[in-house]
Amino acid sequence: MLGWWILFAIFLIMVFIVMTPVRISVYYGRVGDNDHLVMEVSAWFRIIRRKFELPVMTLQKTDKGPELRAKVETVDQQTKRDERVKGVDQKQLQKWKKNYQKLLKRFHDFQPIIQKFLKQVRCQRLEWHTVLGAGDAAETGAILGVIWGVKSIIVSLFSHAISLRSMPRLSVQPVWNQMVIRTQARIILHFRLGHALLTGIRLLVRLRQKPKPQWKTTPSGA
Repeated sequence: MLGWWILFAIFLIMVFIVMTPVRISVYYGRVGDNDHLVMEVSAWFRIIRRKFELPVMTLQKTDKGPELRAKVETVDQQTKRDERVKGVDQKQLQKWKKNYQKLLKRFHDFQPIIQKFLKQVRCQRLEWHTVLGAGDAAETGAILGVIWGVKSIIVSLFSHAISLRSMPRLSVQPVWNQMVIRTQARIILHFRLGHALLTGIRLLVRLRQKPKPQWKTTPSGA
């Protein structure tokens, strides 16, 4: 009898994990050369939450060679971690390049799995506001049209991959008489933890499989 109760408890725990709603809120702001990225992951109506502040990384030249500098702060109950600096050498860059190329070759294998997961993701909020000025009215007007076009394309592609639950809020405000660039973007996504876990398992299984051979056609002799 005790065994049945243990199995029932395990079943309830699995159902709890699978049905856990996950909320991801991402904010990106740029003023001049200063970037700021904040991401918050929460569950069960933000009862469980974790917040990360990730200023954009920069590559700096030092006497010991290039260094990748990034201030990574984890905000959890009013506590923060200090700035971290990592050394980057030519060997490390080559390793990153090789891993990127390897992942890029396998992307076509992963694409159906990722697309299936994205169909389960719901976007509750999407905002993207930009203040832009090139110092000249004519140049500002031309850049304004390009920015609107880029935003429209990105939002269109995004809406085809993920279900939008509200209309995107986009704006581009021109400043005609000075050079300025400020942009703010915020996105809030919702999905079930079970869908993310299942997607991770599928990706691991596909990653362990050998890549499918790519057939190349050769010109036939006349």
